[in-house]
Amino acid sequence: MRKKYDEPIFIDVTNGNTENAMTQVETEIKELCLEQPFAVLATQGEGQPYTNLISFAVSENFTQLIFSTPAQTRKYDLISKNKKVSLMIDNRDQQPESINLVRAITITGSASILEDSREIERWSDLLIKRHSYLERFIKSPSSCLILVDIIRFFYVRRFQEVYQWAPGKPS
Repeated sequence: MRKKYDEPIFIDVTNGNTENAMTQVETEIKELCLEQPFAVLATQGEGQPYTNLISFAVSENFTQLIFSTPAQTRKYDLISKNKKVSLMIDNRDQQPESINLVRAITITGSASILEDSREIERWSDLLIKRHSYLERFIKSPSSCLILVDIIRFFYVRRFQEVYQWAPGKPS
């Protein structure tokens, strides 16, 4: 039997919603970012979208995200040509019984390849703290760090509630 779903509800928590609603959405977004170790990275080039599974860490204020990749990869090449990226983080593996319990975030942002040694050390430490099993990979001479400046989060819960949050913007 086919279920009928209502139209999605879109709520921009950065523009005039109550403080309580904004705080709750921010909290849920932050929890999902901290609970989930992996994200799907979307890049674009050569007229095609391209996705990869990555391990990541987010900055304390949730305005930046870091991941590592070998320099000889398609994602590195695509990011060096087009800095616009999107990432998806979700908890579908924890909710096999109902799509209405799945929560997901789409992050939009601008990626840059880190070159400054102090910045590389700082961001490496954060990424290794979260993913200690990747330390050799992260510190490998063939790997580099990609820093994403987060523009906004689109958060979906209960299948059809869509919230938008731009970190760092005053409420």
